[in-house]
Amino acid sequence: MEDDLITSPYFLKFMNEALEKYQDNERVMHIAGYMFPIRKEELPDTFFIKPTSCWGWATWNRAWKFFKRDPQNQINALTKKQIKDFNLNNTYDYWEQIVLNYEGKIYTWAIFWYLSVYLKGGLSLHPRNSLVKNIGTDASGTHIGKISVFDVELSMKDSWDFTDILEENILARQRLEEFFRSIKTPLWKRLAKKLLPQAIKNQLKADSKLLELIKRKDYI
Repeated sequence: MEDDLITSPYFLKFMNEALEKYQDNERVMHIAGYMFPIRKEELPDTFFIKPTSCWGWATWNRAWKFFKRDPQNQINALTKKQIKDFNLNNTYDYWEQIVLNYEGKIYTWAIFWYLSVYLKGGLSLHPRNSLVKNIGTDASGTHIGKISVFDVELSMKDSWDFTDILEENILARQRLEEFFRSIKTPLWKRLAKKLLPQAIKNQLKADSKLLELIKRKDYI
């Protein structure tokens, strides 16, 4: 847990119950406490989607053993079709983080956990109502301005109907894609623009065409 996360009083209860319920199902690889502020109508208490979330999460040793951070080799891990799926029909550019790690321009780990889960065909359990709030995206950070699009209300729910449907919830995915379409810039890129030196920002901009080629895998 990061120190800029606020959790519901029932966060640990949710985590422990989910960990126990799915401990023997190898396809379930990640339990998330945060849920983006998507439209919630008709969504179940909990559901599975492919993306992981690093804002309050849990996993098992059986799943974590598959974690791998090797951008030099993983840059070739997905086909163009898979990259589109990885990016939720290109509504959020997760893959660009892999590319920037590959080029040594950023060093992150969470995107490689998502990639590791994706490559194993794994699923990530999410609550309909978020049990985690990230205050690091408000104006309280030393270098970070307010990014309100990710604000959520903490759920005070203390019991959940844990789904037995072990497949990606289509409606939840559609709602997540809808949310990402409504915002223009990924969170990690918003933060980078505020924190990176101007020289690096200029280099990233200059390399935009190369990034597009790499994402399309036209360089092979």
